[in-house]
Amino acid sequence: MYRMVVADDEYIVVEGIKAILERQKLQCEVVGYAYNGIDALDVIQEKKPDIVITDIRMPGLDGLSLIESCKEFLPEASYVVISGYTEFEYARRAITLGVVNYIDKPVTIQKIEEVLQEVEKRSNPPQYAYNRIIRETDRVVDMVLIGKAEGLEEGMEGILQVMRETVPDFEQYKQEIYKIMSMLVQIFKESNPDAVCQITHHDVEKLHGEEECRQYCLSLIRKMSELFLGKKVGSSHRVIQKLLQFIDEKYADNIGLNELAMLVNMNPAYLSILFRNEVGMSYVKYLTDLRIKKAKELLDEGMKVMDVSEKVGYYNYRYFCEIFKKYQGITPNEYKGHTRRRD
Repeated sequence: MYRMVVADDEYIVVEGIKAILERQKLQCEVVGYAYNGIDALDVIQEKKPDIVITDIRMPGLDGLSLIESCKEFLPEASYVVISGYTEFEYARRAITLGVVNYIDKPVTIQKIEEVLQEVEKRSNPPQYAYNRIIRETDRVVDMVLIGKAEGLEEGMEGILQVMRETVPDFEQYKQEIYKIMSMLVQIFKESNPDAVCQITHHDVEKLHGEEECRQYCLSLIRKMSELFLGKKVGSSHRVIQKLLQFIDEKYADNIGLNELAMLVNMNPAYLSILFRNEVGMSYVKYLTDLRIKKAKELLDEGMKVMDVSEKVGYYNYRYFCEIFKKYQGITPNEYKGHTRRRD
């Protein structure tokens, strides 16, 4: 029996998922739920579920930031995003948070059953081959998202190589190729709407042999590379510098990737990749490092641990203590005691 936590700001979605699981007698039970990201973090930390279903947009802490925070203490859980299709495809593959599936609203019995089937597959060792395809695809999606031409063709070759090794049936191979290339073209067209780059199911069906498939895929990838090389991307560094200054001033507020993305008019998943590339770590990791640094400074000044917790943006005292110990190896009170002894 799987244990699930549901996080969504719509009451009807939470109750709907609970009802579906009970009515269909599926091998899963909802052990906790929340209507915002902050409460969801507490519930997930307390319940330690096998599956987390979260809306991508929630007050307090958006779904993607919630997942990234949860991965710090619950990496083995299966994470599922409730989202619109296009938005989710950016998010799932761009942020590489281990999200196993998505649900587009309205939530239905079939969609919940598919999610549970996917969780079951992922826990099955033979599915490692499938996971290899996802990992290789993630790398290429990242490059398309940020407009990186270098290594893009080699990345596509990597996908095709894994596909040849893991999908022996040629018709199925073509179907998988179509799915992957359709997604890449869709993401590419999202930021380059005027570019001539398209794929149809009919074109793929006409392909004969793996070499034809390879050349077809690479021709599309080369079109993307040519456009990326022709573009001048000089604003990325300035955008990140602007956000770093904003974060340094507002680090105690509950600001998720969605809010940051709105500030600079970017897609949240694109911003996540850009942030990681420019800064060398994820947004959540950067924010946590900054908060712990500020917390140490306040503890050194003699402030009470409870007050420090809220001052740096952690309104759950227990969670603050756990995060602090994970990063520093000792609790805030122990750190404060060491500071007194040094004095």
